[in-house]
Amino acid sequence: MAISMSFIYARQTKNLSFLFLDYTKNNKAKMVGNGSISIPKWLEVLLTEKFFNACLVHEMEKKNEENVFCLDCCFSLCLHCLPSHHCHKLLQIRRYVYQDVLRLKEADKLLDCSFVQSYTTNSAKVVFLNQRPITRQFKSSLNYTCIVCDRSIQRPNLFCSISCKFA
Repeated sequence: MAISMSFIYARQTKNLSFLFLDYTKNNKAKMVGNGSISIPKWLEVLLTEKFFNACLVHEMEKKNEENVFCLDCCFSLCLHCLPSHHCHKLLQIRRYVYQDVLRLKEADKLLDCSFVQSYTTNSAKVVFLNQRPITRQFKSSLNYTCIVCDRSIQRPNLFCSISCKFA
């Protein structure tokens, strides 16, 4: 079943309507209105989680970086933790320019990533999880910026990262 949605926004006033996926209810998306926006618990935890640290449970094992997020349990996992979560919904976190990213194809299954700036790495489109620090101001006659943090982005995008869109 296709999801129909009209995304109306005013860039100057920052009136936005967002689309979240509540995957616990028959995998259908739901519109969250302009009032108070409720972020799913798993997304809130995902955006605050620190990845690529050594797993404390498997600290003596090789390849023990926590780079997988369990949507059901809401915490990060390493390669050795995966067998105990084989029936859970898992999301692999990747690195791009020293920042945590998700493949756009995987992220789109969970939430609406429209108007989030994507980048290509290893032949795959990715989106940043969190805001990146602004290192310098770019001089451009067509300066488009994230409506939340003012980071330079390409048109027609509105957000530089998932956290800017949903947090």
